[in-house]
Amino acid sequence: MEIQISGQYGDPQADDIFWPMQKKLNDYFKKYIVGEYFKSITKIAIVFRVSGKIWDFKSQGVENLRYSKKTKTLTADLVFSQSQWLNADLNELSEMIAQGTLQCFELMIKKTEKLGELIQKESLLSDIEKTISEFMH
Repeated sequence: MEIQISGQYGDPQADDIFWPMQKKLNDYFKKYIVGEYFKSITKIAIVFRVSGKIWDFKSQGVENLRYSKKTKTLTADLVFSQSQWLNADLNELSEMIAQGTLQCFELMIKKTEKLGELIQKESLLSDIEKTISEFMH
């Protein structure tokens, strides 16, 4: 089971700010997400879509939750408006990213329960909590 955070940044400044946090989250997910939580899903992907001067995604929050049976993948976009991040300090950004990531997982867990895919909910929640906790410290 793999969880991958990737990004599409609409501003060079957003890239400089979000990329290190994206990498940090990926490192912690690799460390803590080690179980088999689903019947067949092998990958969860969250894409940070960060609006800026070059590209505006015209929304914010979790969007486009999709399940692909063919690739055994669950994906979601986590959209940040420029006003959310532009003048925020690193602590505010970390909190915003953590909360947004948790919102993605809440929706993903509901989706996988409806699909009958989720088999280790408590373990998954515990491992996500460890990841986010370490990310915040």
